[in-house]
Amino acid sequence: MALDIFDGYKFVEKKVTSTEKYIQISNDIKNLQKRSGESLESKSDILSEQLSDFTKKVNANELKKGIKKNTFDELLNLTKLISGGSNKTNSKTIKYLKKVFVTALQELKPNIENIFNELGTKAIGCSENQEFIANTSLYIKVQSIDFLDLLKEDPNSLVGKISYESNNPNYGLFPFPMNKELYNRMQNINQPYSIPAGSPYFGKSLQNLFDITYVESYVNNVGQTITGNFYKIDLVNRENNNVVEFLKDYYSTINFIDIKNFYAQLVNLLTGAIQIKKGSGNIALTDFNKVLIIMRRIFGLCFDSEQEIDVGGTAKVSPNDKVDDSFFSFSEIDLRILERTVEDIKQGVYEFVDCDNVKVRIKPDPILEAVNQLNLTDGTNNNNQINDAANLTDVISNGFFPIQVDFDDSFLKEFPNALVMSLLSPKVILPIMIMAKSLNKTFVDEINSFLDFVDKMRTYFVSLVSKVIALFIKILYDIVYKDIKALVARLTNDIAREKTKKYENMVLSLTTLLVQIANIVNDFRQCNAIINQLQGLVTNVQKRTESLPLPLLLASRLRKGFSKTSAFLRVISKFEELGLPTGPMPDGSPNLMLASIKSIIDGIDDEMAENGRVDIGVAPLTVIPGRNSTNPISIYGIPV
Repeated sequence: MALDIFDGYKFVEKKVTSTEKYIQISNDIKNLQKRSGESLESKSDILSEQLSDFTKKVNANELKKGIKKNTFDELLNLTKLISGGSNKTNSKTIKYLKKVFVTALQELKPNIENIFNELGTKAIGCSENQEFIANTSLYIKVQSIDFLDLLKEDPNSLVGKISYESNNPNYGLFPFPMNKELYNRMQNINQPYSIPAGSPYFGKSLQNLFDITYVESYVNNVGQTITGNFYKIDLVNRENNNVVEFLKDYYSTINFIDIKNFYAQLVNLLTGAIQIKKGSGNIALTDFNKVLIIMRRIFGLCFDSEQEIDVGGTAKVSPNDKVDDSFFSFSEIDLRILERTVEDIKQGVYEFVDCDNVKVRIKPDPILEAVNQLNLTDGTNNNNQINDAANLTDVISNGFFPIQVDFDDSFLKEFPNALVMSLLSPKVILPIMIMAKSLNKTFVDEINSFLDFVDKMRTYFVSLVSKVIALFIKILYDIVYKDIKALVARLTNDIAREKTKKYENMVLSLTTLLVQIANIVNDFRQCNAIINQLQGLVTNVQKRTESLPLPLLLASRLRKGFSKTSAFLRVISKFEELGLPTGPMPDGSPNLMLASIKSIIDGIDDEMAENGRVDIGVAPLTVIPGRNSTNPISIYGIPV
């Protein structure tokens, strides 16, 4: 295993590239032979962009944006590379991946619920048998659960329509739109949920969970009046006041992934449209983008240690990726990039880093309205709806004037980020804070922003984000594995055909040779011609002064033998290392240099198959130590 895990990706990319170039030049040679009047196999797709050029462009772009590659990025690049690498094939691949990701949103819902159920108790820092104290009242700051200021938005506004759940509260029916209900509580100060609902909030078990009221002041346990924005939580007694059961019962009542909210987060990550429309301030924007930086770092973590990271903070991640205080700090470069990003959003512009930092003003309304028009509903798999979501980037691009922008690649790269942002909504964080506060965890009162949440619950956040990105890494891995398997199968078939043809040539040449040998033997009985041949052979043999150990020589039988295909792949790799061109010429014509080299290798291999021979002299072998021995003999073989 490579010391640096990403060296492994470079190795895979190198092998894939060599294989692609082999297939390409093989096809080019077939086409050249066709032009000469020879009939061969049909033409396959031709790779039209070199990996080295592609990598340089990606690295340059990432360097400007201050983003380091991670496993997700590497697999995404491999997916495009295996597809052929040209603009045409990349476009088809990206379109395919967008549909795969969009469809996956529905399929991932059970996984997401399992993740939150698994991490909930660990986030609070309690055991699975921990119980909370019922019939008590708790006060939780709105800021402690509303990191993106969702609850400040009217559900009927353009931003609100795409940020809240699509259904309205219908008490007793699930999934329940708790984010909308939390907003409703804020509009009805001091009115408990139980008044319009007729009972406290209950789970799918039909057992009550809590009553909730929005208040702007309360008296603490020492008689001091505390003012602010709070949710008063009245915990009720249950058959089992277990923390784990409380969380599971609550989470069974909500949708973790609200489709429109997800796409709202996605287009905001791509363009800043929501923050521009809301007129977000400097503090909120800085806080949000610092969290994004930390999330990208988490995406780069590798959990290859014996024990997966424990949100209790007792386990370690990979030694090369230790999460400590420095992981949550920001370098001078981070802060400069962050400052520029915040300034662009405040000005309502998008900056093109590849076009001398040209800035273009964004039109947020048509972008947000396009999200509002999406009609993806739970349990449906309508191709038209999926296409609408996948084609959202076209609408986003039309929101720019006068430059058309291709957001397809960013659409895929920001997909996991958008999912995390949509998951960390008030309704999802609420039960965690309720249980933590019921167990007198002081960190709840210390959370006033998104960044505070990430810092105070860092191990929970790292685990959550890493598990979400792992879901998408698996999707890409399955695609890459399947594509590489198909690629290797094609290469294996070529080698198999090559071996079969080589074997046939050997049999044919040996059969012919046997006839000739019969004549030579007859001639030998009549003359000394063969002696002259043996003398010539002896005089031309070079004396070897060193020899390999016998076990190694015996192990040579396990070697696969010379392959002209493998040899040519090595040539391509060597060309790549030297920076020599391995793709088509600038005008699209075949690479004649590689074509000629392949012809040389093929010619040598054909000659070896038809006329190659191995002469081995076997020294006397001892039959019984110290007594008898065999006579020296010569052994003949065929190089394979």
